[in-house]
Amino acid sequence: MIRGFFQNMRFRFHPTLPIIFMAPSIILGIFTMYHNNVSSNIWLQNFAALIVVSVFSCFILSRKKLPKRNSLIVVLISIILLVLTFFNAGIDNVHRYVSIGAINLNIGSIVLPILLIELERTLRLKNWWLIVLLSLGTIVILFFQPDASKVTAFSIASIYFLSKPITKNIQYIILSVPIMLSILAWYFIDDLPTVDYVEGILLMSKEIGPVLFILAVLSLTMLPLPFFLFKTSVNQSISISLGIYFSIVLLSTIFGNFPVPLLGYGVSPIIGYSIAITWLNYYQHYI
Repeated sequence: MIRGFFQNMRFRFHPTLPIIFMAPSIILGIFTMYHNNVSSNIWLQNFAALIVVSVFSCFILSRKKLPKRNSLIVVLISIILLVLTFFNAGIDNVHRYVSIGAINLNIGSIVLPILLIELERTLRLKNWWLIVLLSLGTIVILFFQPDASKVTAFSIASIYFLSKPITKNIQYIILSVPIMLSILAWYFIDDLPTVDYVEGILLMSKEIGPVLFILAVLSLTMLPLPFFLFKTSVNQSISISLGIYFSIVLLSTIFGNFPVPLLGYGVSPIIGYSIAITWLNYYQHYI
């Protein structure tokens, strides 16, 4: 009943649905940082990212037709960008960022939602063996960055949409690799120190007051919901995969020192989430 209610409401939200789900976490995070005297140079980046991705989302959703794209090329470019993180100096052998001026971009946070969308799109062309290799290659790259949170999130999300087309004779062999790498990634988890306004943003909000903390938690739980509530019979597989991915990224912040997406400082998770939620809303209306 609840899912049917939201599906019937989706046209009323258009084209502001992405902003509705993104804005609460970002705004509450900005308030938390401001209240704790975090430099404006930090939280203004999140605010600027919200404005930019909101304008971009509204522009995309105002168009009824977008240029055609080659999903395989998008996938290859995304993987190349992930590889570029190893050319960055890194911190304590952790390579997750590419620096552009004063801004450090977490490439995985940006391209992994894109990869899930485009890999599933390519899978419809029956090239399942190629998609398996590209998915496993991506997981290996994430493992060596290392990024236990994203290894686990991407692995389980990709397993979801790969488990159906792969024949059962080889299914368990192929799908066991991501699971094994996920376990190893948590065993060899990095020991980078926590940054209050990145990984510890929820604790900062809790110190301000219980109301803000509850609102912050609720805003985070909103993030994966549209991918489960607004799916259709056509895009169900990838929509649920994206929901799984964002859910695990959020849950992993409880068990390790990982950035809290959108609420904490970081423009990369904002960009990645906005691409995914804009894709979902565009798919609902025009595809």
